[in-house]
Amino acid sequence: MSQLLQSSLSVVCPTCDGFNPPRSATCVLCGQALVEAPAPRAPAAKPAAARPPAASPPGGRPAAVANFPGSQPAPPPVTPPPPSAIPPGMRPSARTPPPTAAVGLAVERPAPARASAQTAPPAMAPRATGAPAGPATTRPPPPVPDNALPGRTGATAPVAPAASRPAPAASRFGLAVIAGSTRGQRYKLPVTGCVVGRQRGAILFPDDGFVSPLHATFLVKDGALFVRDESSASGVYVTVAGTEAISARTLFSAGQRLFRFTGRLEIPAPAAGRPIIYGAPVPLGQAVYGVEEVIVGGRGGRAVVTAAPLLTLGQAHCDLSFPGDEGLAGRHCELSPTPTGALLRDLSGGLGTYVRIPAGEERPLRPGDRVRLGQHVLQVETLS
Repeated sequence: MSQLLQSSLSVVCPTCDGFNPPRSATCVLCGQALVEAPAPRAPAAKPAAARPPAASPPGGRPAAVANFPGSQPAPPPVTPPPPSAIPPGMRPSARTPPPTAAVGLAVERPAPARASAQTAPPAMAPRATGAPAGPATTRPPPPVPDNALPGRTGATAPVAPAASRPAPAASRFGLAVIAGSTRGQRYKLPVTGCVVGRQRGAILFPDDGFVSPLHATFLVKDGALFVRDESSASGVYVTVAGTEAISARTLFSAGQRLFRFTGRLEIPAPAAGRPIIYGAPVPLGQAVYGVEEVIVGGRGGRAVVTAAPLLTLGQAHCDLSFPGDEGLAGRHCELSPTPTGALLRDLSGGLGTYVRIPAGEERPLRPGDRVRLGQHVLQVETLS
């Protein structure tokens, strides 16, 4: 019972009468060693109703008796003996370190006789074989796999740092996105070429539904840049540099519109013994040709058939006008018939008229040319 009571009671310092945590070796207020006087004092006269004194804790440390509810008041603290009455071996050392714990914080301290054994840091304390490492023990490095060691089976050659590895050679060409959801992006083309698509390639347009998974390839050959259509569904369109000859069924783009050149209209010869189908007379000495708009999905839209020497397309006052298309100039482009097709002339003033290249054909590009892939437009740049 006395041991249990002792472990729960505070210790009173004989010098400053301060309360200390149970089993404290030194006073947290003045640093005085809490030791017992060598000679017991004569017991004072007990009051009639006084309780018997509590047993002294082990080591001769005086303890204060706590006042429990309903108990008698605690006796006054015992007056400490003068220092001259304490034997030399029991006197506190002047080199006793000051307390480091804050007042009121319960910290268990080692006994003075074992203090020297605890001076070493936890990381340096010996540990029994197989015992778990303490919180301060340094964790050993992870083992190295056998295939990472030279000379072992399955070992791989060490990988050179990224700074020491040679960078892939780059060409003098670059691509800048000037229209589309990734507008403002710039790409530097390597000498090995570059693949563009929605799912495959170095340049991806995943949110453009008009771009095929593998749409086009940019190639660098003999210092020149080419583009090739990889049989895409919507095609690859390149800007017209001034005037370009086109053949029948050629697709070309202006603004947000797609058109098809129908070619020269030929009057079918009447079948022998069959009546001639009635119609308007054919203009003498004039070629009849036409242009039709292609709607999303490949269906035909508005069309114009004429025998005039010029057929114009634009935003207003043209043979085919689209006032709501802000990507069109007032007179964007025009076509003039030829014996083998027509000449397509760009009049947009920089907005661009695009013609579709055949699948698998490598079209040469020059700095400033633009390539349309779905809703994205890329411009060729020359890098210094």
